[in-house]
Amino acid sequence: MANNFIWGSNGILPKIEEHTKRKLDVLKNYLDVYFETVVRNPALDQLNITLVDGFSGGGAYIDGAETRPGSPLVLLKSVEEAVDKLNEGRTKPLEINARFIFVDDEREHVEALRRELRRSGYSDDDPRITILNGTFVEHLPAIIHQIKLTQRKGRSIFFLDQFGYSDVPMSAIRTIFTTLDRAEAVLNFAIDSLLNYLQEASAGLQLYQQFGIDDRFISDWQQRKDEHMGRAITQRALMAHIHMNSGAKFFTPFMLWSRTDNRWMMLAHLSQHQAARDKMLNVHWQKQNSFTHIGQGGLFSLGYDTRLIESCDSLFSFSEIDKTALNRELVNALPSEVHRIMNDGQLEVSRLLAEIGNRTAGTNNDIFHVLSELAQTRELEVFSKKGKIKRPGSRIAISDRLVKPSQPTLFFPYKW
Repeated sequence: MANNFIWGSNGILPKIEEHTKRKLDVLKNYLDVYFETVVRNPALDQLNITLVDGFSGGGAYIDGAETRPGSPLVLLKSVEEAVDKLNEGRTKPLEINARFIFVDDEREHVEALRRELRRSGYSDDDPRITILNGTFVEHLPAIIHQIKLTQRKGRSIFFLDQFGYSDVPMSAIRTIFTTLDRAEAVLNFAIDSLLNYLQEASAGLQLYQQFGIDDRFISDWQQRKDEHMGRAITQRALMAHIHMNSGAKFFTPFMLWSRTDNRWMMLAHLSQHQAARDKMLNVHWQKQNSFTHIGQGGLFSLGYDTRLIESCDSLFSFSEIDKTALNRELVNALPSEVHRIMNDGQLEVSRLLAEIGNRTAGTNNDIFHVLSELAQTRELEVFSKKGKIKRPGSRIAISDRLVKPSQPTLFFPYKW
């Protein structure tokens, strides 16, 4: 483990790095959006959830002259702030029954975390908090068992900020998503470190096989590594394998540059529900943060994509310029995609979102905006849940249904 992630018995905190700040910001912002969305129903008065930090560290960092909370305190404070904020103006009080499980395999880190929690006002016997010494993998079966005992739907968020790429095997990710219906995971993955260490012999090792790496993958990487966009293409291929082996339906990867290591890292959000993916995308757009996405933002597929070389597109950032480009790409690509997925000339909006959810940096609202534009130009007809045709330009809803127009426009056959 790098020295900048060590909490010793002397009480000296490690210095926080910029990429760690960004990851913690994303975690905090996502939790804010998560709770606002999940408890939007004013009739709801109770939410049960488990928040798991699989690599908790010592709970705090040094940030210049200040102390910066680590992920355990970010989780705790986010829930407390959500309760205060969401109860403003409610006649029926909302209670978030959150359990927190913090895991670290370094005993000194565990002791440092206990000290930091006490300094922050949390008692050693707080029934909400469980601190485990050991690896995330060895404790995962008991964690899942406990979640299933107390929560019927298994609502949980796993923050898995591993240092490299070997501490969260794909079998552990699959276990989470095959046993817990409402689980989500935020996974840190040192994608460049893995690629840099690949050798011909790596194809025979389980550590690399679990990520879909075989002789052909390594051969392709060796040929492309010095080419323009060769690394980006291989990163996308690796992401596709991780998604396929994760057991999660929705896999939303974002890239973050580590100035300290001079390498790209991947922070991926995984879930079984399209709405969860949309929440994470909204966080990146709202904050226009330092995370990027490889390639264009419209419709794409992970895997080897030589179009990156042809177009010279490398990184898509969450800026206003990219938002404009995204809208243009969706306007051009969405009609043919809708037509491809349609069954007998009809398509539920919810199914469209599920089909393309892993293939765009656009949020649901971005897609709705383009669908509305297509309806205004009579290239689509939109019907409400009750079966009534909606006026062109009306707001699109997830429950709507898209229908081929009864009277196609002049350009309709070309675009479709």
